[in-house]
Amino acid sequence: MKSIKILFPLTAVIVAIALFMYVRSKVNESKGLPELYEVPAFEYTDQFGERITNDVFKDHISVVDFIFTNCPGLCPMMASRMTRFYDDYENDPSVRFISFSVDPARDSLAAIKEYAQRYEANDKRWLFLRTDSTINAFYEHGFKLGGELPRGHSGAFILVDQNGIIRGYYDSNLPSQLEALNEALQRLRKEL
Repeated sequence: MKSIKILFPLTAVIVAIALFMYVRSKVNESKGLPELYEVPAFEYTDQFGERITNDVFKDHISVVDFIFTNCPGLCPMMASRMTRFYDDYENDPSVRFISFSVDPARDSLAAIKEYAQRYEANDKRWLFLRTDSTINAFYEHGFKLGGELPRGHSGAFILVDQNGIIRGYYDSNLPSQLEALNEALQRLRKEL
C-alpha cells in the first residue's frame, strides 16, 4: 500500500514532465529558427581566384566557420567536422560551406587553395575565402564573434539562411551541437 502511495505521485510527475517536454518541442517547431543578424556586405577571394560577395548566400543554406591555414589545433578539427557535413550533403546543391580565413597576412591565395585541397573541397559547395584587413570588423561586428584573431578565433559553425540571415551558432566541438546543426539544416532546407 505504501509503495502505491509513492508510485502514484511519482508517475504523475513523470507524466507532467513528459507532457511539458512534448508541448515545448511543438512550440519550438512552430516558431522555427530565430533570425539573429544579417551578414554584412563583403568581398573576398575564394580558392579558385574568384571574387565572392554576400550574394553567395542567395538561394543557399550555408554553414560558415572562421579558420586560418597554419592553425595547429582547432582549425584542422573544425575542417574535419565540416568535411563530414560536406560529404553528407554531397547531393544537395542548396547547402554550401564557407570558411573565412582570419589571417590575411599569411593566408595567401596559394595557401588557401592548398588548404581547400587538403580537405578535398574541389567544387563550389565549399568555399575557402582569403580575406583582407576588414576581417576583424567583419568577424566581430558582422558575425558577433569575439576573440583575438587569428589564434583566438571562435570554434563555432554558423548557420546562414538563403537570405543572408544568421540563424544559429553551434559549437563544433560538441557532438550534441553538431546534431542540432544538422537538424537546423534539415529545417531550413524545407523553407527553400
